[in-house]
Amino acid sequence: MKKSYTYLTNIGIYSNTPENEQKKIQLLNVFCLTWGISIICFVFLDYFFARDFYQSLKIHLSSFATLMLIYGLQKNKWYVIARVIFILALIIVTFIFSNYAEPLTLMENLYFMYPLVSLLFINKKWISISILIICWIFYFLPRWLITGEYPYHSVNTIVLALMVFIGNFVILNYFRTLNLKKEALLLEKKEELELAYVELEDRKQSELAHLQLKSLKAQMNPHFMFNAMNSIQNLVLKGDKQEAYNYLTKFSSLIRENLNMSEKSFVSFEEELSLLQKYLELEKLRFREEFEYEINEMEDIDDIKIPSMIIQPFVENSIKHGLLHKLNGVKRVKITFEIDEVFKCIIEDNGVGIEMSKEINKKNQNQNNSFSTKAIKDRLALLKDYYKTDIGFHYEQVKEGTKVIIKIPYKLME
Repeated sequence: MKKSYTYLTNIGIYSNTPENEQKKIQLLNVFCLTWGISIICFVFLDYFFARDFYQSLKIHLSSFATLMLIYGLQKNKWYVIARVIFILALIIVTFIFSNYAEPLTLMENLYFMYPLVSLLFINKKWISISILIICWIFYFLPRWLITGEYPYHSVNTIVLALMVFIGNFVILNYFRTLNLKKEALLLEKKEELELAYVELEDRKQSELAHLQLKSLKAQMNPHFMFNAMNSIQNLVLKGDKQEAYNYLTKFSSLIRENLNMSEKSFVSFEEELSLLQKYLELEKLRFREEFEYEINEMEDIDDIKIPSMIIQPFVENSIKHGLLHKLNGVKRVKITFEIDEVFKCIIEDNGVGIEMSKEINKKNQNQNNSFSTKAIKDRLALLKDYYKTDIGFHYEQVKEGTKVIIKIPYKLME
C-alpha cells in the first residue's frame, strides 16, 4: 500500500527534476489521487441514491479518464499542460454539477478557488489570469443563460463578484511572490553552504599537505641526522674509508628519496619499501651486529599506492624509544605488511616496551619523543575523515617489546 502511494505521488519526478518543481508535481499527483478515490466513493453512493445512475457514471468515468491523462502528461514531463488540464477539468465538472446535476446548491462558489489553485501550480501569469476570467464568466453566464434566476442585470453584483475574484487572486499572488523570494534566498544560502563545504575540503587538503611536511620533519629529525653524521665521523676517524663512503652514499640517497616523496601525496608501495630499507640499512651500519631487522611482504601488494612517509617514523620510534634502551641481547625489529580492506603494517620489536620507554624519557626530561607520532596521528585522522574508512594505528599488548598496527588507505595503481 505504501509503495503504491509513493509510486503514484512521484510520477513525473526524475533525478534531474528541480526541487521546487518536485513539490508541484507531487501536489498535483496527490490532488489527482484524492480525486480518484472520491470518484470511487461517488460511484458507490450514486448506485444507491442517484436518480440517473448511468448518466452519473458517464461523468465519473470521464473524470477518471482525465486523471489518467494528467498522470500520463506528468510522466512525459508535460507539466504545465497537465496542470492546465487539471484546472479546466475542475471548472467543467463544477459547471456540470452546479448547472445540471446539482443545481441551486451553491457549488458555483467553487469557481473562486480555481484561479488560486492555478497560482500554486503555474508560473506563467497569463495562464492564471485567463483562468481567473474564465471562472468569473462561468460564475455568472451559464446560470443567466439557462435559468435567469439571479439578478444578473445588476451591474453592482457583477462588479462585486469580479472584485472578490481579483482580490483573492492579488492576495494569494502577493504571498506567493514572498514565498518565491524566500525560496530564492534559501537557494542562495544553500549555494553558499556548498561553496563553504568546497572551501572546507580544500582546507583539509591544505592541512593534509602541511601535516605531510611535518611528517617529513619527523622523519629527518635532527636526532637521526646527528646520529648518522656521528656514525660517519666515527668511521672516518677509525680509518674505515670504504665503510664511511657506503654510509654516506646511503644517507644521501635516503635524504634525496625523502625530499622527492615529500612532493607526492601517494607513492607506490615499492617506493615506500625502498625508503624503509635504506633507513634500516643505515641503522644496521650504526648498530652493526647488535641490530637485526626483518621485512615480510605479501606478493600481491606491489600494484598499490599508499600515502607517503607514514611507516618510517613508526619504525624510527621503535628503534629510538624501544631498542635503543635495550641493554642486553640483539635488538630486533620485524615489519609485516598485509592487505585487506585497508593496507596494514605491523611493526614488532623486542625493546623495553612503551611504559619503560616513557619512564626513561621522563627521567631524561625528553619532551620531543612523541613529535613524529603526533604528526602521523594528525595526518591519519585527516585521511580517515577524508576517505571515510577505518584508518589509524593502535598498540597491542605483547610479552616483550612493542607491537603497533598501522591501518593505511590505499588505491590501485593506474
